[in-house]
Amino acid sequence: MKRIKASFYSGLIAILPIVITIYIFNWIFQIFLTLLQDSFVTVAIKSLVLHTGLAKEQDLYFYTNILINVLSFITLVLMLIIIGTAMRVFLFKKIGGYLNNLLIKIPLFSQIYSTITQIISLFASDRQKAYQKVVMFEYPRKGIYSIGFMTADTNHFVESETNEPMCNVFLPTSPNPTSGMFIVLKKSEVIMLDIKVDDAIKLIISGGVILPPNKKEN
Repeated sequence: MKRIKASFYSGLIAILPIVITIYIFNWIFQIFLTLLQDSFVTVAIKSLVLHTGLAKEQDLYFYTNILINVLSFITLVLMLIIIGTAMRVFLFKKIGGYLNNLLIKIPLFSQIYSTITQIISLFASDRQKAYQKVVMFEYPRKGIYSIGFMTADTNHFVESETNEPMCNVFLPTSPNPTSGMFIVLKKSEVIMLDIKVDDAIKLIISGGVILPPNKKEN
């Protein structure tokens, strides 16, 4: 029974981000469909289809719906591009920062919102590219291992003091991998793991539930 429950939660965590993304995208898409359904755009499309002779009047509803769906999708994509471009401008960036601070203050909602925002920013930013390798080392004490990301395979400032090869490592927290600690370790104390950075991030976010594929079994 425990294995079934573990498998259930593992599967739930694995598909939840995909389901939420599809749900939100579909919700926004439906809003555009509703707005365009009885607008002047719909009237213009119907007139265009009739005058060009592309379809008969009885088939007008079918062809109009197709065109509205296509138009809604294009409008949604363009709107996201415009919003993304606007957020790069100082004024809009300031407004976006104000709204972000407002949402963070909402009880309960703030924890979910801030976590999702930070995770999305991690995948969208160049920070993920800065992670060179997934590593394992003993922390916080001997016999306990932590997983982190090597950000630089050398640190000459520290090496000049220790006279030993050192490396920079970012130790993320779980389930939010955007926060954590920067530590400098001896290379001899770091074990390189044959895991993709993406898989390691999923492992940390899930609290160890979603394990990377075992390459030895393939």
